[in-house]
Amino acid sequence: MPQEKYPEKCPWDLGPKQNLSHLNEWTLVNGLESVKFSKDPNDKHWLILTFNEELSERLLLFKARQTYQKLLDKGYKLRDK
Repeated sequence: MPQEKYPEKCPWDLGPKQNLSHLNEWTLVNGLESVKFSKDPNDKHWLILTFNEELSERLLLFKARQTYQKLLDKGYKLRDK
């Protein structure tokens, strides 16, 4: 079984050269499809994912990182603010 790729950097990461970590949400787009990653206001260890402005899911940060990488691998791009 192939090992999942783990992203080195996500936009919500803190640290040097991170210019998006201060935002509360980040959106990946691929054509008309979009996935929004939002900070959970009640718990800093969780993100809320919203698919095409409809379906929401709450994920722990490590699972959100894996989902973020999978979407990048499928051709999604981070929308500029």
